[in-house]
Amino acid sequence: MRIIIPKVHGASPKEKIIRTVALILVFAAVIWAFTKNNERVVNMLNQQAAVYDETKTLDTEQKKFIISFTRTLKDEFGLDSKIQIYGGDFVVPDLDSKTLYIGLAPSINEVEIRFPTLMRQALGDEFIQMLKTEHFLPSFKYNDWPQEIQVVLLTIFDRLTQLNEGTTPSE
Repeated sequence: MRIIIPKVHGASPKEKIIRTVALILVFAAVIWAFTKNNERVVNMLNQQAAVYDETKTLDTEQKKFIISFTRTLKDEFGLDSKIQIYGGDFVVPDLDSKTLYIGLAPSINEVEIRFPTLMRQALGDEFIQMLKTEHFLPSFKYNDWPQEIQVVLLTIFDRLTQLNEGTTPSE
């Protein structure tokens, strides 16, 4: 396959140069716009994968925090995470062996936290139960669960970091 580049016509050499530069600028602008659009679409897809908020309660900053946590968890520990908030009842999706899942249904006071097997063993069932009973369930009563998500994610990351460094986790 042969690419044919059109000739630039102009009345003088100066006009040809101006038209050529203009043509190059148009191509550069189209390529730049295409790239920016693709970045936006990829960011949107990553956001949807990391956080699903059926209640539409989380603000932009809270969603950015969750996405940042997801990226950091992936970069530091090679794990994925999904945080899903439902307006009513929910069903836990199929998860792979490297996904942390937090499902919340504030309207019915339900919390489901699933850790990958190795992560669950390292953190312990008591820690996971504490996240539910001391963090999420009380936050539903006071309707401050959006802030509590951030607290829980920081607690999880802190505990994982302590385990990774070999220090004794503190409650």
